[in-house]
Amino acid sequence: MKWSKKELTEFVKVEQAAVDTYEQDRTDFDSFAAVIRKYVGIRELTPAIVNEFVKKIVVHAPKKIDGKRFQKVDIVFNFVGKIHLSAEPQTEQKEVNKQEKTA
Repeated sequence: MKWSKKELTEFVKVEQAAVDTYEQDRTDFDSFAAVIRKYVGIRELTPAIVNEFVKKIVVHAPKKIDGKRFQKVDIVFNFVGKIHLSAEPQTEQKEVNKQEKTA
């Protein structure tokens, strides 16, 4: 297969972007791992520790669904970004807590 100069240039550009992304992800992971190692075994969460892990917190406007108030909160971590967690475990834990209080 023969490639034109334009095709080769575009191919190199795309591959270089992939390499750059990989290198940035690796650097971010290494930085995040270093912060985690630094705080293994902590007993108290301080503002300084939170600041090292959390880049920003986004609190969305509340919504009412079936008469209950829900409010989405996004936590964006340094180095790794936003981690998507299922709401199910929290809902299940709230139900367990309700049952324990009424028992």
